[in-house]
Amino acid sequence: MSGKINGVNSNQPASAPSAAGQRAPAASSPATGSAGATDSVQITDTASHLITAEQALSEVPVVKPGRVSRISNSLADGSYKVSAERVADKLLKFERLLPEDHLE
Repeated sequence: MSGKINGVNSNQPASAPSAAGQRAPAASSPATGSAGATDSVQITDTASHLITAEQALSEVPVVKPGRVSRISNSLADGSYKVSAERVADKLLKFERLLPEDHLE
């Protein structure tokens, strides 16, 4: 599976280093490969899944206008109700997800 890495453009070379930052090849360094060797990159399954998840999340709207409108109208006309039991259940579920040492 291939994936796109955002913010990387292979068509443009990186900016050239300044003269002070350039290094001459060391004559005493051992050869690291043949003259025709190429670099390669392997994307792990985890990275592939992260790319897929990022793409899926980018398509999900951050704000649901219909829901915001319904809640705004309910607040305005006084019909918005908060279920204390539902809030308590959600808090308990969230607390169960926290690591054991969070209380220390």
